[in-house]
Amino acid sequence: MKKVIFILSIIVFTSQSLLGQTVPTVHSVGAMKDMGNTYDLKVWLDTLPQKSHLYGMGPYDRMKGEITVVDGKPFHASAFEDGKAAVGQGWDIRSPFFVYSNVPEWEVYHVDGPLNSVEDIQHKVASLAKEKGYDLKEPFAFKVAGEYNELTVHIVTPRNPEVEGYKPDVKSQKFTSENEKGQLIGFYSEQHQGIFTGSKSFVHVHYLRNDQTFMGHLDKITSGDRSFKLYLPKKKNRLKTGMRVNDTDFSKGRIGHFQDIDLDDLVKFHGHLCDGLVVGHLALQEALNELYPDGPIDRTNTRIVSQPSPCLTDAAIYTTGGRYQFNTFYVSKDIDGLFTVQRMDTKKTVTVHMNKGVKPEEIDKLGALAIKGELPACDLDKLKKMEDDFTETLLSTNPKNNFTVTEATNFKWKPVLRNDFIKTDILNKDKEKCLEGDQGK
Repeated sequence: MKKVIFILSIIVFTSQSLLGQTVPTVHSVGAMKDMGNTYDLKVWLDTLPQKSHLYGMGPYDRMKGEITVVDGKPFHASAFEDGKAAVGQGWDIRSPFFVYSNVPEWEVYHVDGPLNSVEDIQHKVASLAKEKGYDLKEPFAFKVAGEYNELTVHIVTPRNPEVEGYKPDVKSQKFTSENEKGQLIGFYSEQHQGIFTGSKSFVHVHYLRNDQTFMGHLDKITSGDRSFKLYLPKKKNRLKTGMRVNDTDFSKGRIGHFQDIDLDDLVKFHGHLCDGLVVGHLALQEALNELYPDGPIDRTNTRIVSQPSPCLTDAAIYTTGGRYQFNTFYVSKDIDGLFTVQRMDTKKTVTVHMNKGVKPEEIDKLGALAIKGELPACDLDKLKKMEDDFTETLLSTNPKNNFTVTEATNFKWKPVLRNDFIKTDILNKDKEKCLEGDQGK
């Protein structure tokens, strides 16, 4: 069975809903220093959760070459014969360590040369990013487009005699070419030094020729005094949302154990990031801020009724600490809204709704077909893309515009135990993959 190991986006949370400028998250899997001579495969690219606008780099297979992903197009280069390189394209490739980011939009800046070393690239990127307000402590992708007097790149070769292309004492082939036109695809990171080469550089750069016939890991560059286009990820308003909660401090303990919970924690509990989970998380934040306006949410003093969606129920249980067996949680289709939440000491109760028009209708239409098992494989991918886009919308807009909290008067707590709700997020777990030739059918 194929597997993928990756790091999900980590969102920083505070106790209030605020908007902050963020750039797309950089994910990394493995590092060269962690590998033995077998270079165990850690990531299968065709199982990455979101391929649109993907930029990434890493070794191809068991050090059989280089991988560069540019705007959702995966390229792999090999050099099995002396002085010859071959470039292919396709998602059915794997890597022992990989760095990637989804960048939907770029900011374009014109910078003057020269670019006569990798260090020059690092300096130009860092100086411009700092000037434009980027946080250099947070990794980010970048691009440089232009013409270059001379480039030297390398393509790694296998280190194990069991792997195709192995040559004793040869770890890579170097290629030098003149008058090149193409893109430098890079990642700036002060956290991932040496992930590829063991160097102390903060940048890792691949080169892709404009005609896509040549690609490799950049070693040397000279450019003269030409000007270049330097691309930095466009900043987005991304919610800094979260909840500070108050729990007991041990199994028989006292209240007063404060901690922060966030969407990343909820993702691990639920199993995946999706629009429904984000809806639940943000809706509950609005509701709980209404019940606890002055401070941490007391999870020993809260109970909740949830709609039966797997995403909403997991958000309800994890966030509030409610459990059916302790009479603090139950599920009902009859409530008016996503959740009804009660503060037990004051009996104040609120209901939270998602506002009309916030969620695209097409998501629910395709979702209903998916629940029935009637959605073809490629349309299932289309639905995921729509839900991912909706997730981004939710995380980049003020939740007060998306959700409404109202006080529920005359609410009566009437827990009902049911175990026949359908867990809709696993219905298509064995669905076949969408093949390229099937798209659009």
